[in-house]
Amino acid sequence: MVSSAKPHGRLALYSKRAKEFWEVFKASRKGLLGVAILIFFVILALAAPLMTPYDPLLDTDLAGFRAKPIWLKSLGYPDLSENFFPIKDPGFTSKPTNIKILKLPEGFNVRWLPGDGYTDPGVLEISYQRLEGKPQGLLHAEFAIFFKYPYKRPPAHFKAYVAATCNATTDTPAMVRLYLIDLNGTRYKIWESVLTQGEWVKPQPCVDSRNAPLRMMMFGSIKADPAKKIFRGIGEYGYMLQVEVYDRSKTADVKVYIDNFDLKLYGEAFGLLGTDFFGRDVFTQFVYGARISLLVGLLASVISVLVGLTVGVVSGYFGKAVDEVLMRFTDLLLVLPYLPLLLVLVALFGQNIWMIIAILGFLGWMSFARVIRSQILSLKERPFVEAAKAVGARDLHIIAKHLVPNVISLVYVSLALSVPSAIVSEASLSFLGFGDPFIMSWGRMLHDVHYYGAYTDLWWVIPPGVGIALISLSFILIGYAIDEILNPRLRRRR
Repeated sequence: MVSSAKPHGRLALYSKRAKEFWEVFKASRKGLLGVAILIFFVILALAAPLMTPYDPLLDTDLAGFRAKPIWLKSLGYPDLSENFFPIKDPGFTSKPTNIKILKLPEGFNVRWLPGDGYTDPGVLEISYQRLEGKPQGLLHAEFAIFFKYPYKRPPAHFKAYVAATCNATTDTPAMVRLYLIDLNGTRYKIWESVLTQGEWVKPQPCVDSRNAPLRMMMFGSIKADPAKKIFRGIGEYGYMLQVEVYDRSKTADVKVYIDNFDLKLYGEAFGLLGTDFFGRDVFTQFVYGARISLLVGLLASVISVLVGLTVGVVSGYFGKAVDEVLMRFTDLLLVLPYLPLLLVLVALFGQNIWMIIAILGFLGWMSFARVIRSQILSLKERPFVEAAKAVGARDLHIIAKHLVPNVISLVYVSLALSVPSAIVSEASLSFLGFGDPFIMSWGRMLHDVHYYGAYTDLWWVIPPGVGIALISLSFILIGYAIDEILNPRLRRRR
């Protein structure tokens, strides 16, 4: 009963102290403001997967490169185009109803098959058969999906897809071509390929209006933009497939299978904060960057405080040679230039986020260690320490039970105040290109802005900078509030 009562009593004591501390803390306006800001960013970090479905690094081409935020459409840019994907079932998982037959010569037949396709179950089969008569030479069957483009401005770029294969029992070559049809009915060929028996053929890479070979093929100049040339305003456009067979034998029997017939028009406006130069969502990068800042700030601060507490206590308590060696090593690290040393260590040990946290932690303890040492030098001469030594208490017991509890208030304050330094240091590393390449942080966002010269994209520049400032401010306010409560010299009379 006694052994179980003690932990319960301690828990009740700690709970009572926490309530008393909160009663005093909530009287501090700056402390409450800091807590409110911190809670906001913690919620932002934890809810990141719920707030955005995208990956901050891997999900590219979500819209046009450097797309503007969608709210700019109501602030003077009403004509900005948005993402528009006109084909609802590119994999032919069900029988298509929106494909219009433009040309179907005699001998051709079109049907939908629910069997295995290139990616999804379901294909469009276009067959040609002639069992008698003379060879017909080149024959074309043409199919198109027409759609209404709803924006005055052209898309930032477009991508076209198709996958095709054939099965011929006779010597009947086949090929496919893709066209875009503009408002005036003009056809623009964007891709063609000869089909291979039993092998799926597709554009490699996909047809992209930004690619120089496509621009040369269509307009003879890499400066010409097919998206602007073709999509010139609101109206009906078409995405056309042409199947060509060469009927040259005594009989002809060939089947062409079409799958993944898709067209994607990427807009000039996307999301809350637009996109970067890879078409990645900037808002996604911002909310996931909050995770990295909190992780780096808290873990690096815990490491630095623990190391500083240990060095300061050991140096101050044992003194003599131990104190001399530890303090000279501390002075050595203090006089070394911080940022160059940080860059060298990160370049030496690797640009991994956990290694960066460890380096930040082990380079941020020196000033705190000197503060703790000065307190320990005073505390170890107090009567309660002398009394503990007189009754035979060991050094470890004195340190753990008498010295550390008396400097624990400094630990709380230093922990809160050292978080901003760690956050800014990580942001500085990432801004200089020494951050972890496999994570997205606010510093890396600013690095990308600088690298691509996107200083005019304020929706890309301001959020990470404000995020770093606010989350640092929150810990500073909390640290000052804790210092006012725990430091007798700053405590207000009530």
